[in-house]
Amino acid sequence: MHCDYIIVGQGICGTLLSRKLLQAGKSLLIIDNGSPTTASRCAGGILNPITGMRMVRSWLAEELIPTAVSEYIAAGQELGGHYITPMPITEFLHSREHQELYATKLNTESEYIQTVADGSLWQKFFNYSYGVGSITGSYHLKVAPLLADWRLKMLSNDLLITETLDIAEIKLDIEGIRYKDINAEKIIFCDGVTAAHNPWFHMLPWSKDKGEALIVDIPNLAPTELYKQGSLTIAPWQNGLFWVGAAHDWKYTSPHPSDAFKRQTIAQLNDWLIIPYKIVDHIAALRPANIDRKPFVGLHPTHNNIGILNGMGGKGFTMAPYFATQLANNLLNGTPIMPHADVSRYRRMLNLG
Repeated sequence: MHCDYIIVGQGICGTLLSRKLLQAGKSLLIIDNGSPTTASRCAGGILNPITGMRMVRSWLAEELIPTAVSEYIAAGQELGGHYITPMPITEFLHSREHQELYATKLNTESEYIQTVADGSLWQKFFNYSYGVGSITGSYHLKVAPLLADWRLKMLSNDLLITETLDIAEIKLDIEGIRYKDINAEKIIFCDGVTAAHNPWFHMLPWSKDKGEALIVDIPNLAPTELYKQGSLTIAPWQNGLFWVGAAHDWKYTSPHPSDAFKRQTIAQLNDWLIIPYKIVDHIAALRPANIDRKPFVGLHPTHNNIGILNGMGGKGFTMAPYFATQLANNLLNGTPIMPHADVSRYRRMLNLG
C-alpha cells in the first residue's frame, strides 16, 4: 500500500489534520488503537478565552477561538453532526481576593468578563458567598461524538487501522518512510504523550500533565452553561451526565485515577452543590504539554519525512484547529509555521537526539 501520509493518533490533532489533508486531495492512513483513556477522549471540551486563577486572556485567543469554531462547524456540516455550542461560564467567586480580582478584570477584560444581573438565580443550586460572574466568548465542544463520527468515516473508507504503532517497524529512506507493508512520503505524530518516547521527538521539553475528572449525574442542573468555582468546572458530558474537573498534576506517580483527587473533588462538590448528585465514573489521562506552553508543530529539522502536531496541553481543543491548518498548509504549500510553535525552534535539541 502507498499513501502520501501516515498519521499516528486520532485524537483531536490527528482528526483535524487528516481532515485538512483529505480536503486537499491527499491520500493517508491513520493508525490509532482506539484507547478510551487519551487526553482528547477524557477532556471536558471547553474553549475559554480567559485562563487560570489570575484570569488572564488566553494566548492568541482572538485568532485561535474563531478559527476553532469555524473548523468545528465545518466538520459538523461534513459529518452531519453539531459539535460546537456557544456556552457562557458562570463563575462563582470563591473568596474576597477573587471578588476584588474580578472587579478589576471587569475593566481590563470587558470583552469577555461580565457581571451577572441577578446572582440569586443560582441560590437553589449552589452555595456561594462572594457573588457570581460570567465569562462570555467561551464554547463547549462535543468531543466524543466528533471523534467517533470521524473514526467511523475513516474506517468505512479503509483509511484507519486500529492498532498500536510499533515504532520498531518504521524504516526511513530517501523516498519517504515504510511501516510494515505501507509506504508513505511522510509520517506525522499526533499521538499525544506517546510521542514523548519516540526516537525522533523524545528530546523535546515535554511536560506531561495528568488530568482527572469525575463523571457525575446532576439531574436538576441545566446543561446549557459551564459552571466554575476555583479550579473546578462542571461541563456537559454524554448521555445527560456532567464532567467535573480537572486536575493539573505534573508530579503524578500513576497515570490512573487517584483517590486523592476523588476525595478532594467530592469535598468541594459537597460544599458547592445544594442539589443532589451521583458519581458515575472517574477518569484520568496524561496531557501532552510543553514546558513553554506552546505546541510542537512541523517537520523534524533533520528528517523532513517525519513530522509532529502535538504538545498542546490543556488548550488542545482551542489550539488544534489553528495549528492543524498551519501544518497542512506547510506540508502542501511550504507556508511557514508560526515561529512560536514551529518545532524547528528546538533544532539543536532534536539534532542531539
